Amino acid sequence: MFDRIFNILKAEIGDAFQSNEKISKEDWELYEQFQKNKKQEEYQNFNQNFDNNSNQQPSWQQQQEERQYYAALELPNGASFEEVKVAYKKMIKQYHPDRFHNDPEKHKAAVEISQKLNIAYSYFEKKFGK
Repeated sequence: MFDRIFNILKAEIGDAFQSNEKISKEDWELYEQFQKNKKQEEYQNFNQNFDNNSNQQPSWQQQQEERQYYAALELPNGASFEEVKVAYKKMIKQYHPDRFHNDPEKHKAAVEISQKLNIAYSYFEKKFGK
C-alpha cells in the first residue's frame, strides 16, 4: 500500500524524481482515500486538542490567580522561589492556628489564613518545580 502511495507521490512531484510513470485509476483512488483519511485524522486531533485546552484556564486568569497568591504571601509579583519560601515560613509562623487555641474567633481566622498560605505555597512549588 505504501509503495503505491509512494509511486503516486513520486508521479505527482514528477521532475524532482525525473519520473514519467503514469498513475493507475486504482492508485489514484487509493491516494485520494489516503488524503481523505489524513484530513479526518487532523480534524479529530484538532478537536481533541481543542477540547483538552478548553478545560484549562486562559492565561489572564492564571496571571490573576498568581497575583492573588503573591498578595497572600505579601510579595511583589515575580518574586523568586527563595523569597516565596522565606515569606511563607514567616507568615505561617505568625498565623499558625496553634498560637490562637484560646480564642475561637482568632483560631478560625488563623485556620483560613493558613489554608490560603498553604495553597499559595503549593502553587509556587509546582510553578518552580520544587
